[in-house]
Amino acid sequence: MTYCTITVTSSCTKNNSQTEQEDPDGQSQITVRIASINEEDLNIINGTKSSSLKATTPHHHNINIVEGDGFDAIIAVDNISPATTKTEIKATNGIRAASSTMETGTLYRLFLYKNNNNTYSFVKSVTLIAGSESPIQLSNGIYKWVAVSYNSKTDQVPDRGSDNNFTLPENKDILYATSSTDLNITGATTPIAINFNRVFARVAVEINTLGLFGPMTSTPTITVTGDKLLKSGTIDLTTGEFIGNTTTGTDLALTQNDFTDINPVAGQTYQKVAYFYTAGQPTKDLTITLSDLIIKLDDGTTRNFFLSTLTQTKSITPERGKNHRLLVGIAESALTLGTTKWARSNLFYRTSDALGVKTPYRFYPNNPYLPNQQESFFSFKGHLPGRLASANPANQKDPCSLVYPAGLWKTPSEAQITPLTSNRGLLDGALGSVLDLLGTMPATPGSNYGTIYIEYPVTAGFNPAYGGTTSRTNRVRFYYNGIQNSVILANGLINMNIVEAGATVGIWSSDRVLDGGILDQLSTGVGAWGYLGSTKSMSLFQPQRAIATKSAGLLNIDLLGSGLVASGFMNVRCVRDESWAVASTSANYNPYPVL
Repeated sequence: MTYCTITVTSSCTKNNSQTEQEDPDGQSQITVRIASINEEDLNIINGTKSSSLKATTPHHHNINIVEGDGFDAIIAVDNISPATTKTEIKATNGIRAASSTMETGTLYRLFLYKNNNNTYSFVKSVTLIAGSESPIQLSNGIYKWVAVSYNSKTDQVPDRGSDNNFTLPENKDILYATSSTDLNITGATTPIAINFNRVFARVAVEINTLGLFGPMTSTPTITVTGDKLLKSGTIDLTTGEFIGNTTTGTDLALTQNDFTDINPVAGQTYQKVAYFYTAGQPTKDLTITLSDLIIKLDDGTTRNFFLSTLTQTKSITPERGKNHRLLVGIAESALTLGTTKWARSNLFYRTSDALGVKTPYRFYPNNPYLPNQQESFFSFKGHLPGRLASANPANQKDPCSLVYPAGLWKTPSEAQITPLTSNRGLLDGALGSVLDLLGTMPATPGSNYGTIYIEYPVTAGFNPAYGGTTSRTNRVRFYYNGIQNSVILANGLINMNIVEAGATVGIWSSDRVLDGGILDQLSTGVGAWGYLGSTKSMSLFQPQRAIATKSAGLLNIDLLGSGLVASGFMNVRCVRDESWAVASTSANYNPYPVL
């Protein structure tokens, strides 16, 4: 087993202005400080930067989405861990963590061996405390040092026995370090900087509700089990190498009491984590069960998933000295309509509240009627509300893909909005709009209506956590929040005037009109497909009905040479991206969107 350690050896020059303790003849002293805990295999993700990984070290061993009863879960085994206040992870350039600091007050033991003609004799050991420097007196000579910690403020490392066979306790965060070169101690104070390495595999079990867009109001019921998973063993104290076989192992049994909050925001918990530690061993199964989940929504209400229980088993191969994670990321379930899985409400973007710090892109709770909410009106291909998209496709982002976990959602295609319309490809764009004005467009098959919405019953996705069978979050319901068609550009921001609020809904697709249709022939720009829905009143030609058409709105690809795409502003209703199942297995996949 190879360890990378950093040792600093230097002599201190006396300063006549300082009063120093005089050492007896032939005696010197050393002082020790903790430099860091080596985390070079661990990729720290804080939600703002992407991870930088070695190509030979894939961090995702397996990942999948489990469609549950009320919520879905992203289950992954990887080497990613969120930065925590406990370990105070420090990342190089905010991307990859090389080391973490040890908490002040953590206990460790320093073992000292004297080199006599290349024969090392144990001299003594002392218990030290991270954050303080206690001088240790030694006779002059050449020394090797070894440091061991259980990364605890209460668990002391015992002294060495009659030999260097050091038995490790079970399920502890064993840290080890040794000098890379011997220390030549000759009558001056010698400082030592210790860089610890982990001996056991550290496995984090993380539960987060970032995909539900709300914190947990209390700790849900959680159990994590694994047969004979907690193994230990004996190391040679001078080398850190294991001697003989590891122990048979005991069963892992974590409960909700073992989980602690990580990175809370304004006192609210979106992520919980529990750790366990084990010697390296063959692949083992971890089984996690989660129930009694309650989420506080950002409209002040709560959503209770008391009838929803998740039970999943994932395999993991713990490697000594490495970090691993079992992630259970809870995401909002989708509503299935035809072959498309729709979000339960519109997308919006907000950074001004506590939740926005974690997930600025999210879906409204309880699918409310919200006209004039500029945070939910996007331009075509634009990912920030109230701003036009760049004309350069390389700078465009799909706003739905920025919902946690990254890439699970997308803006619907033209083909996905077509089944919700009356024209369905037969009366596209301008001609469909003309027939709508004449009152001759037929009602959209399968649709229902109210005075301010059009909706569609679903074939799957109903759950009592979201209300009754006619609940606005158990159906694909689009509220008539209005549209905005005129563009007034000032310093990149749009002065938006929402029209037809209470009468019309506009939903963007991700596709332009490229088929040489009527609008393309009438303008120098190109069209952008969208969905328009409304409830029509009684007329001479038709009774009251709900209608939806495909709209081919005009675009100006480069507005006044500004490098922006000019378009109107409409709502966005996300759909599940079927390509996520493959994309998420990429070695470069990061569940935290790169905003």
